[in-house]
Amino acid sequence: MKLKLMIIICLITLSSCDVAPVDTYDPYYVYDGRGGIKCRANGELLKPKVSFSGTGAAADIQFVSWDNEDYLSIYFRDGGQSPDYISQSIRIKITNVTPQDVHVGDIFPLESELDSNSGKYSIYNIDYNYATNDQHTGQLEILYHDIENRILGGFFEYDAIDENDVIVEIRHGQFDMRY
Repeated sequence: MKLKLMIIICLITLSSCDVAPVDTYDPYYVYDGRGGIKCRANGELLKPKVSFSGTGAAADIQFVSWDNEDYLSIYFRDGGQSPDYISQSIRIKITNVTPQDVHVGDIFPLESELDSNSGKYSIYNIDYNYATNDQHTGQLEILYHDIENRILGGFFEYDAIDENDVIVEIRHGQFDMRY
């Protein structure tokens, strides 16, 4: 009986897990790399969620050095919502940077994805893809960087457009994560 009760308590605890909300606008916010990431896409809150359905939720921030290119990659995908559980994702790429190049107060424009900084938005299972371009832009601002402890925090927003000229507004993007 005790074993069954313990299993039930563990399942309830695990299924109620959520990534901690980010509140970088709070002047007393403590950047510790555990704040997570979130934003709004056309007003709808997006944030990584724990999912046991196999679709999984993911959030990642990393500095990459690949194919003679250094860049910062910020990515997250939500678990989708009932009833269809179609997930959405955000991907931001800042080119030509290493951790030593990124400082508090830096603002990176998000523009065309061709050899430049860019922001993307995708809806999975429907195959909709949106990206910044020369007319639909945005920015990523660095609010905190602890290079020793590998913690990066900031704010982002941009407009992303698809091939049918449909625009998705990505707003109030905030992150506080370890890389």
